[in-house]
Amino acid sequence: MAVLDYNRRLSNLQSRRFDPGLNESALTKSFSASDIPQDIKYLFESMKPIGTKYNAKTIQAAENVQSHLERGLKVHFDRAYRTQGSVRTNTNIRVHSDFDLLTIIDKYFYPQTSTRNVYTESDPDADIEELRKQATAIMKFQYDTVDDSGDKCISIENKHLNRKVDIVFAYWYNSDKYQELRDEFYRGVYLYSFKKKTKHRDFPFATIHNVNVKGDTTNDGLRKGVRLLKNLRANSDVELKVLKSFQLNSIVYAIDNTPLTYTIGDEIRIARVVSEQMGKLIDNPTYRKSISSPNGVEKPLYDDNTVPELILLKGDLDTLIEDASKDLYKSHTLQRTLLSY
Repeated sequence: MAVLDYNRRLSNLQSRRFDPGLNESALTKSFSASDIPQDIKYLFESMKPIGTKYNAKTIQAAENVQSHLERGLKVHFDRAYRTQGSVRTNTNIRVHSDFDLLTIIDKYFYPQTSTRNVYTESDPDADIEELRKQATAIMKFQYDTVDDSGDKCISIENKHLNRKVDIVFAYWYNSDKYQELRDEFYRGVYLYSFKKKTKHRDFPFATIHNVNVKGDTTNDGLRKGVRLLKNLRANSDVELKVLKSFQLNSIVYAIDNTPLTYTIGDEIRIARVVSEQMGKLIDNPTYRKSISSPNGVEKPLYDDNTVPELILLKGDLDTLIEDASKDLYKSHTLQRTLLSY
């Protein structure tokens, strides 16, 4: 079984939660308590949310970018803006979490089914190229740090708010269900690869909606499980390159609501439920390949190359559970203290 360096892990967790603009960390008061063992602190803090006041700065940074774009863009089409990222589902583990501002051509859309070409007034590839070109110039005028090397986005750093925003360019994709109901849950986007000149369909609004509904239904149990796995991945002694946030979200999302539902003091039980889920994914390839993403469209764990990293991540999780359980069950006083952690 793995041996976890809790000193290092707590230090790294504290760094991820430090907001230089506020000169403070998004940690609980219990983080500095001397009578709580380090393994329990790491478990509990890893499951805690970043907090509204920190996430509000991230959202503000994206809104500032949108305002700059709308003032500066000179294109023949309107734009629509949406945001996506773990801040939208409260599963982020960093105060300075990356945040996507979807910048969508709003003059036309790609339909799921059509017997005609719905738009012929201009070339969509040329439109999105011009949108990126003008957006890049506007951002370089407004911000000192702009990275325009990304395939699907350009990135800016707001040094005043200490936040990064990715500007992701897209077209609308209207499913038949969206056309019928006009509910954005069923609406998708086509993300554009500027290097390959290809489109990739995504349904971010369904993902955000479904994760938030399950998060609320499980009294934050889903979110706690996702945050825990993200922190374990971030602190892994071996860099995990295959398992991304997308897969970790899907792992926890696939757990039934009842065992995932959180009540005060349930951290170790939730961790065990997540570990049991990972064990099923490792031991049962058919089950693993059947797991769907929260939007129901993709199979994020279908490839066998996810298994070695699932094993490593589960090993760290099981060590944490065992260490924290030993310390917890030694002391009834500690058990009572953790009810108010």
